[in-house]
Amino acid sequence: MANRLAPLGPEALDAAMRALLAEYPAAFVAAINADGIFVPMPGSVPLTHHRALRARSALDFVVPEDSTLVITTWERARETGASSAQVRLKVSPDRPAVIHYLDARARHGVYIGIVVGGDAAALANLPDVRLQPRPPRVARARKNEVAVFLDVDEATTQILGWAAEDMVGFRSLDFIHPDDQERAIESWMQMLSEPGIVQPPVRLRHQRSDPSWVWFDVTNHNRLGGPDGGYVLAEMVDITEEMAAQEALRAREQLLHRLAEALPTGVFQVLPDRRVVYANDRLGSILGLDAVDTVDAQIATVADEDRQVLLAALDAALDEGADDDLEIRVQPGDGCRARRCMVRLRSLIDERGGVTGAVVSVEDVTESAHLRAELERRATHDLLTRVMNRGAAMDALEAALARKAAGTAVIYIDVDRLKWVNDQLGHTAGDELLRIVADRLVATVRAGDTLGRVGGDEFLVVCPGIVGAEPALSVADRIATAVNRPARLSAATLDLQVSIGVAHSGRRAISADRLVARADTAMYASKRRGDGRPVAYTSALRRSHVGVEPTRVPRS
Repeated sequence: MANRLAPLGPEALDAAMRALLAEYPAAFVAAINADGIFVPMPGSVPLTHHRALRARSALDFVVPEDSTLVITTWERARETGASSAQVRLKVSPDRPAVIHYLDARARHGVYIGIVVGGDAAALANLPDVRLQPRPPRVARARKNEVAVFLDVDEATTQILGWAAEDMVGFRSLDFIHPDDQERAIESWMQMLSEPGIVQPPVRLRHQRSDPSWVWFDVTNHNRLGGPDGGYVLAEMVDITEEMAAQEALRAREQLLHRLAEALPTGVFQVLPDRRVVYANDRLGSILGLDAVDTVDAQIATVADEDRQVLLAALDAALDEGADDDLEIRVQPGDGCRARRCMVRLRSLIDERGGVTGAVVSVEDVTESAHLRAELERRATHDLLTRVMNRGAAMDALEAALARKAAGTAVIYIDVDRLKWVNDQLGHTAGDELLRIVADRLVATVRAGDTLGRVGGDEFLVVCPGIVGAEPALSVADRIATAVNRPARLSAATLDLQVSIGVAHSGRRAISADRLVARADTAMYASKRRGDGRPVAYTSALRRSHVGVEPTRVPRS
């Protein structure tokens, strides 16, 4: 912040100025009038080796971010007589300097500015903006009735670079860009036909001597009926900078448009009133729509439940400036397949923080969604039988046990004689038999049960919500009835039989591995009986099974 000094009298201010000049004999010094503009230095100011600041004001040599600080410091100097602040110079912004303002009007008729410290010496490298006069922007010329220049003013020659003799006697059309000549003629004829009416300006490019082009707003005043023989007065305002800015804006808009059209993603822009003001061609092909002008029409092919979610996200973007990403389903119709799309909403915010609209991109991610689903399926399912794999089945069992509902049962199924099938008929026949078993199990297990292949010839059914061993045994009986029947393979027809063990979680907490081990023990008892009927685990069965190693099902 600027250091505010107590109000000082003329004597004290003069003493302060002399002390600063003596302390900094190589400082840059400026004489300043009451409006902050630098003026010639009065000879009464006691300078020695000091150097003059070549600028219109301090704003010419400080970084733009410090402009407000300089203005505040100057205003304090006007109020109190003296003020100073640390500023950054354009020529050396990393080495701050100090600017002092002192009111020396009582002795010298001006304020004095002194810049010291930092790399103030670098100010000597600044161009003297006072020696760079601003070029004129308004020019005038007189023409006769056929648009031949009668005379041109100095501003015309400065702007265009032609000498007066290069223009006088020549038609103005000779200096106008070919693409603008038709417009120039139309404006001229309109001016001649309505002599009492001032025509609106016409924008025309005029050739410079270099030869580049100047844009003029040209207003022709019809004074052909005047007492001095008459003429047309042309007032020409140089709008080249404005047109260059517009051209740059158009070029940028065209670039953005071309980029949007080249994207493999659909893009549309929407205003706060929900009007769609831009949409690229790719959007129409993704959504299956022709050009529309409202949000509701733009997302008409989005699935109903997803459309409400998308509208809510769009409302948040337009009303609150909230960005969002979401995946939606699109149903284009006309026989086109449904698609999955990733939608990204980004708010457009103006410099005051207000929401001016939103840009929405729509990317067709159908193939990647299918790939993701396939990868998820491969990670959780057995490729041969298409039921869950060992890890997924065990995860389902642990989740069921964690819920501590009525109870959970597991049914352990082993395919009898699979080794014989592999040895005698080949592994292809063995794979075929496993697929038949899996298909019969899928058709038999209850809704909400989980079926997984947990070993080469072993399957596991997780049955949540089973209140005891008897209901679990009933489910296992249905499985046995459905599976234990002839199976027709490509190589032969076999009497298919499985061995089944059942275990229930009971009232006490039990781990998934332990519950499966119990069902495995019961399955071995079923296998020893050899009749394909399920056996439920009991403590007595555990004692009789001592010496038989149960098959553990390790987690993935």
